[in-house]
Amino acid sequence: MFDATAASARPTRAPLDSTVSPAMRSIRSRTGADTRHRIAERARTALRCAAFAAALSAALLAVQIAGAQERGASAAAPASTALLIRPGVYRIGAGAVLRVGTQGLVVVDANRAGTYDTLMTEIRRIAGTSGLPLRALVLTGAGPGQAAVVAQFVAAGVPVIAHRRMLARLVAEAPESGAAMMKAVVTYDNDYLLRVGEVQVEIEHVGSGKSDSDSIVLFRELRVVAVGDLFTTGTPEPDCTSGGSLAGWAAEIDHLLWSDFDLAVPSRGAPVGKRELTALKEKLDALARGAASAPSSAADCRTSK
Repeated sequence: MFDATAASARPTRAPLDSTVSPAMRSIRSRTGADTRHRIAERARTALRCAAFAAALSAALLAVQIAGAQERGASAAAPASTALLIRPGVYRIGAGAVLRVGTQGLVVVDANRAGTYDTLMTEIRRIAGTSGLPLRALVLTGAGPGQAAVVAQFVAAGVPVIAHRRMLARLVAEAPESGAAMMKAVVTYDNDYLLRVGEVQVEIEHVGSGKSDSDSIVLFRELRVVAVGDLFTTGTPEPDCTSGGSLAGWAAEIDHLLWSDFDLAVPSRGAPVGKRELTALKEKLDALARGAASAPSSAADCRTSK
């Protein structure tokens, strides 16, 4: 039986702190404060670590984005194809030579269809912010497919200098631009001197070899000559349809060797000197002798006419 009197008479338990001395309570109070301080400090440290990790992630992301943008820019703007030959003379891609002067630019050969935009991009890259005008395009010889790109230079208002025999071929290849070419193309028979400020561009017709309108372009002050397709490391193949011949080609190289230069810049391959040109002449002479002794026909153009 539950005894309410006994329950009420049971002594009441004193609060825990009532039995603790004041000194002990002070120690416990300081210990609690220290614990709360350590907890708060740990929380602040955790927040600082989280902030640092977030900043590091953002920095890494920025680097990744910048790298992607750089790769994208590289893909959009391919590496330069310009080769510095001498100060002020560059070979661009396969086929063109650029002469840079203080008052303008001269391009020698751009005889590959579809290369106009690429060539102009390189020219602008070399010229930088100087704003130098393109004064002329000089052609060193006849070749298939060049009329289209020549027509683009004409449409851009650039004068074209070419041997007289080339003009008819250019017009025949691009009849829609024929009238404009007739007005824009400056022709010559033997030689032509172009001056652009301090730069002199000496153009000389050297005969009928690769074609019947082969010319060289001499930058005398730099001892550099642009020879177009006259130099090749492969098997020489004259353009029979335009009056080319092996013997005539050999005679052209012999004439070239008498010119005053150190470097010859061909349309393809590295610049060469007179030793390489002499070796080519010997090859042409041997091929011409072999062709002369072989059975021929009216269509055979391998020997000089």
